[in-house]
Amino acid sequence: MKSFSAPLLTIVSCALLSSALPAQKRNIFATDTANDMEDVISNGAPCKDVAVIFARGTFDSGNMGVWVGPQFQAALQSQINSLAFQGVDASAYPATLQSYLAEGGSNSGAQSLADTVTSYVGACPNSNVVISGWSQGALVAHKGLALLSSDIQAKVVGLATWGDPNQLFDNSAVPAGIAFNTQCIGGTTLDPLCSVLSQDFVFPTTLDDITGPFKQLPGLASGAAETTAAATLVLEFPGQLLASSSAFFAALTDKSKLQRLLLTPEHFTYGNNGLTTDSANFVAGLPAVAGK
Repeated sequence: MKSFSAPLLTIVSCALLSSALPAQKRNIFATDTANDMEDVISNGAPCKDVAVIFARGTFDSGNMGVWVGPQFQAALQSQINSLAFQGVDASAYPATLQSYLAEGGSNSGAQSLADTVTSYVGACPNSNVVISGWSQGALVAHKGLALLSSDIQAKVVGLATWGDPNQLFDNSAVPAGIAFNTQCIGGTTLDPLCSVLSQDFVFPTTLDDITGPFKQLPGLASGAAETTAAATLVLEFPGQLLASSSAFFAALTDKSKLQRLLLTPEHFTYGNNGLTTDSANFVAGLPAVAGK
């Protein structure tokens, strides 16, 4: 593999900015936030039989984003009558590239997830909890689950993830007794962040290998929210890359970590390819959830 030179971050930033869509004011989409569990905890809303907390991926807006969270929420709502859906607090979990690369998933996000679950179970001891996450959010889900006390963890009946890079970081085991469903795009256009790569997989060696795939993302977006998010991501990516330069270069120059950087457009399609519906079917079919 060719070596990458020190000015790469500057070059990547300029190239991405020059190819970005026209600048737009960052939108807070009506569909990017869900606070059902917080409404119970803080506002005295009625308990629900099933509570699902979701950790969004890097770059995503609100507390559940637009790429996977709303689609998963809608699929669950079509099957579960008594449902509380919650995104991980965005103030504790800003979902930056830095926390993904340097922490292996935001530590503060994981703690916030664990705190929300603990508080909800305290208010609703008869509810069943499902933890979920996409991309960096999958790492936050694994880490948050591990932070729960044994009593609270006993209330967690399932873990659902998409594009889960757990194997590239701590490779945390799912506790016994918790059903686990993970979705990863395979085939010829696989998602490298969650796939086991073949020996002949071609790693990036040029600038185009790194920046090229992002040009496809706006074309894969579905609806106004995703289209705006795609444009925003392309514009904000260079700045986040610069902010995480130390961790980025550590991964870039170590082939054992290089796979962590292989963010492709396919990674953003879990909400539009039926896999969130498959995950909702998994949740709705859990013995503790079925019929709720």
